[in-house]
Amino acid sequence: MKIAFHGAARTVTGSKHIITLKNGTKILLDCGMFQGMGKDTDTLNRHFGFDPAEIDVMILSHAHIDHSGLIPKLVKEGFVSKIFCTPATKDLTTVLLKDSAEIQEDDVKFMNKRRANEGKPYLRPLYTVDDAQKAVEHLEEKQYEQWFEVTEDVHAMFSDAGHIIGSACVNLKIKENGKETHLTFSGDIGRYRDAILKSPDTFPQADFIVMESTYGNSLHDTAVTTPDMLLSWIEKTCLQKKGKLILPTFSVGRTQEILYALNQLELENRLPDIPFYVDSPLSIEATEIVKRYPNYFNRTIQKIMKSDKDPFAFKGLRYIQSVDQSKQLNFINGPMVIISASGMADAGRVKHHISNNIENSRNSIVLTGYCEPRSLGGRLMNGDKEVTIFGVLHEVHAEVGSIRSMSAHGDYDDMSQWLACQDKQQVKTIPGTW
Repeated sequence: MKIAFHGAARTVTGSKHIITLKNGTKILLDCGMFQGMGKDTDTLNRHFGFDPAEIDVMILSHAHIDHSGLIPKLVKEGFVSKIFCTPATKDLTTVLLKDSAEIQEDDVKFMNKRRANEGKPYLRPLYTVDDAQKAVEHLEEKQYEQWFEVTEDVHAMFSDAGHIIGSACVNLKIKENGKETHLTFSGDIGRYRDAILKSPDTFPQADFIVMESTYGNSLHDTAVTTPDMLLSWIEKTCLQKKGKLILPTFSVGRTQEILYALNQLELENRLPDIPFYVDSPLSIEATEIVKRYPNYFNRTIQKIMKSDKDPFAFKGLRYIQSVDQSKQLNFINGPMVIISASGMADAGRVKHHISNNIENSRNSIVLTGYCEPRSLGGRLMNGDKEVTIFGVLHEVHAEVGSIRSMSAHGDYDDMSQWLACQDKQQVKTIPGTW
């Protein structure tokens, strides 16, 4: 058995890992899109480094685009088999891939107008909405904690990773030459004190473990709660400066956590009377999907739901669907909070909101999760005084901040706790060149 890493190695996006058995069978773990890699992003996403037609089967850990985003391209270029995932992951992946295709088509159309004026050749999206629709037909649901056949010699079981709704660690039993090897792929490991989800589950003893380490060298700030941090930024930006607070958020996980925190502030009679806009059709749809899986919620939120049927709704919350409605927010003066995708601010409607508001010192842009250093969000967090958005150079006058307590990735304490169910004497190292 050999393992090849085609993404998420020395970077956190583009998760793609191929297990090749001695009989030639190839199993792909995730097929994620690279994000926030600057000028290299497009090239990395256009070239897999392997032939999709040679992949025999795929297993998807969760729906986030950096783990699922290139599935339509995989299918388009020759993959014909099954993609195993949990039911919630299937639901979320279906809407995320469609949204990803729509964003690509819109962004390419926007950029091609400028390229036409400059006499440059047109760009093409990585895939279309039609490609995304064909790709999700390959998704096959499997429940947590149930072993299923992947191939004749390989069986798998999903255990709850606690990262987003439906996220899973992939546990494999692989038979070769009469010997059984156990391998676990962590996917993304969640947190043991998550505001909404259950903690990551224990998993079977493994011989080899492939795990993420996004926050493997740091601890999250738990001294100040997320509702208190949000309230502080709302008071500073919206009440004191009468400006706009822009929150770039991932549609799945982060948006729901923010809505839940704002709902908590309302329950405590601390939520200011200002408009809150969720400007992302995908975030709206994803929130509805999350609501369909309350059995994945932790005990705290399940208890709250006995008296508050919708823990993601509160006064002043408004949903924006159409592009015209989104554009109108730029012409409304006065305080407001705009919650919009994407989390790294490198795509989606939030990129337009930042472009239109970044040069006004009354406004604030607060990042709510990890950003690749070369992404727009990463450059803002790094303190860049000028940033280029859609080919236009902007001076940064808006206040930039971040809320580190909101990460859906576990820190090194969480990772250590996730590993604690293992007998370390039985876990082997993987030989190879690094």
